[in-house]
Amino acid sequence: MNHIMLDCYGANPVLLENMKYLNKIMNEIPYVLGIIPYYYGKVGDDDGISAFVILEGGHLTIHTFPIRKCYFVDIYAVKDIDKNVLIDYLKENLPYNEDASIINERNRNASLFHTSDYQPKFDFGPHVLLKIDGNQDIHMEDIYDFLEQIVQKIGMTPIIRPYVLKSTVFNNRYLSGMTMIAESHISFHFDREEKVIYADIFSCTSFDYTMVLDIFKKFGEIRSYEVVARGTKHYSKIKNIKEDFEKKASEVWKKSIYK
Repeated sequence: MNHIMLDCYGANPVLLENMKYLNKIMNEIPYVLGIIPYYYGKVGDDDGISAFVILEGGHLTIHTFPIRKCYFVDIYAVKDIDKNVLIDYLKENLPYNEDASIINERNRNASLFHTSDYQPKFDFGPHVLLKIDGNQDIHMEDIYDFLEQIVQKIGMTPIIRPYVLKSTVFNNRYLSGMTMIAESHISFHFDREEKVIYADIFSCTSFDYTMVLDIFKKFGEIRSYEVVARGTKHYSKIKNIKEDFEKKASEVWKKSIYK
């Protein structure tokens, strides 16, 4: 067991500010050293940046796909927000083609049981939204274990281990969990006062989302279940290439965490 510390001067400042390049370096170092990493493999066309912010009882995520010339934003908040303010901000700071883009808005308090006309051959992926009346008290470890295990159950590729936190240090009302997958994200928000769960699975690839109802029903009665087709206008290169490094990196992690 050893601990190596390097203080490196005279480096290229352009590279030091390049988030994607540093992510690449941090993923490759464990591989070249022959040690077990906690990281993921990627499909070439899906190369990009994923980020999230946990809100009070909700979340904000962004997934970028430079090769496909698109990005996806998902925001769920317990308070009403002005959609137009968000749109104006993105148009100014992360411009996009309005005519070629799609905006969906949902009232998560409504009881909906609806599946969009999702077409696996053409759409980017399905986004599953659920509301569940809880039949039990839920703890942070419950959310962590559930998020970690559901990734494998639905055949996704984890990017990070789950991130779970309380809305406040004391007298917290919400427990929120998020895990980022190479296919996008999975979230779990529990309102401890109302005993209600709001969850969603956003995937940039097709999967059997009909199994989701069975997976979540252990928490209580499902009050709302909707599947929204995402990315119906995305640009896709007709190929599916994985480099040797990416294949091995993904398999090493899966074997190490699902043993």
